Amino acid sequence: MPFTKTELGIKAFQERSALMNARQRAVFVLINGVRDTSTILRLTSGLNVGVEDLAHLYHKGLIGRAMAPSHGAAIVDSQFQSAFARPAPSASRALDDAARYQLAKTLASQISGSLGLLGLPLNIVVEAASDCEGLRALLPRLRKAAGPERCQELERVLTS
Repeated sequence: MPFTKTELGIKAFQERSALMNARQRAVFVLINGVRDTSTILRLTSGLNVGVEDLAHLYHKGLIGRAMAPSHGAAIVDSQFQSAFARPAPSASRALDDAARYQLAKTLASQISGSLGLLGLPLNIVVEAASDCEGLRALLPRLRKAAGPERCQELERVLTS
């Protein structure tokens, strides 16, 4: 199944967003609307890229399905179909909370880390936060130290 890059994906890639890890960035570079899943996985085999990395990009809206070429497109096997199928609503909610926490913690760490020594106390509190509620409580302190514009993405992740 070939994929194309979405506007959101291009923006996230250019801004080095926490929505993509290093493996997923490598995959994103190879997506051109022509290469199918198996080709991308073969090209990134040395990076330990798996179907779950492609599925992550797809479910986050960073890539989309391309129109399949009419000249003998390969049929997608069941492994790929199951990876790209939407999870059941109850499983999706639990995954979303865990993913939201990981993303929010990464963003908060980047913000507090960018403040140098002044951000050290905030960084310690960020690392101690065990859930999204703890990070939400820390948001006003981060906004005050780093400015509201630098905390916009973190706020969006924590309130969505």
